[in-house]
Amino acid sequence: MGGGPIMIPIFICSVISLAVIMERIVSLRRKRIMRPELIEVIEAVRGPDDIQIILSRCNAIKGPFSNIIKRAISNAYLSREEKVLDIQSAGRQEARTLERMLVVLEVITAITPLLGLLGTVLGMSQVFDVISEVGLGQTKAFSGGIAQALRTTIIGLGVAIPSLIAYSSFDRKVDNLVLEMEKYSMLLLNKLYTNQKIGSKGF
Repeated sequence: MGGGPIMIPIFICSVISLAVIMERIVSLRRKRIMRPELIEVIEAVRGPDDIQIILSRCNAIKGPFSNIIKRAISNAYLSREEKVLDIQSAGRQEARTLERMLVVLEVITAITPLLGLLGTVLGMSQVFDVISEVGLGQTKAFSGGIAQALRTTIIGLGVAIPSLIAYSSFDRKVDNLVLEMEKYSMLLLNKLYTNQKIGSKGF
């Protein structure tokens, strides 16, 4: 492939990026997060008497969705407004969990263009050394070196751009999943506290 020793860390970054992307595609599937069994239970709830059913189902189905639901039905001493804030806090905590691997993509997006630029600078330095020895008349002596120097920048950008697209896509998906989990948690809260009124801010 050419490009010199800088191609090694760029290649490693590309492998890591691909692995993270594949892992996040699997882990962030909607059905894996928004478990249909939990949605069915929430839709079937009629009132506070169903809390134990919800709790048992959440204990059986682990995950971020069940964690937020359990926060919605716990801490009975809190007012409804405080429960809303508690659900939002739980949503932020679960968002951090779902985003745990995205920082890797963010770092790769930042460093691979810099690695490519470093490879280009090092390559051009070698080209100038050749020019100083053979002069500008022997274009074949350094044209290949220039092409090799530029190759690292091209490959670096080729790794960074897909990584950035994947990072943005997954980050947006996490936000949408958390909002949906909060929405169902608020629906559950409304069913459990039908005699009270709750503000709709943020939902």
